[in-house]
Amino acid sequence: MPGIYSDAQLSSHVDTIFERLRAIEAHLTILSEKAGVPYDNPSASAPPEVMEKIAAGDRMGAIRAYREATGAGLEEAQAAIAKL
Repeated sequence: MPGIYSDAQLSSHVDTIFERLRAIEAHLTILSEKAGVPYDNPSASAPPEVMEKIAAGDRMGAIRAYREATGAGLEEAQAAIAKL
């Protein structure tokens, strides 16, 4: 039936999108440096364990890891993860 995807297909599509976004952010960072326009890449300052949780699709785990790594409160952590 058209429009129905398996979990594996959806996971593959999401992984592809994340890879493209990481590449775009890397290019944007380089271009902004060359143009002299500041660009604050939110994922550049995020703790690695937080990025791992996000890449795995574990939003709640990412929030928890962010709070543990930074000492941030719940609302601050949720806002930070939403930007990533």
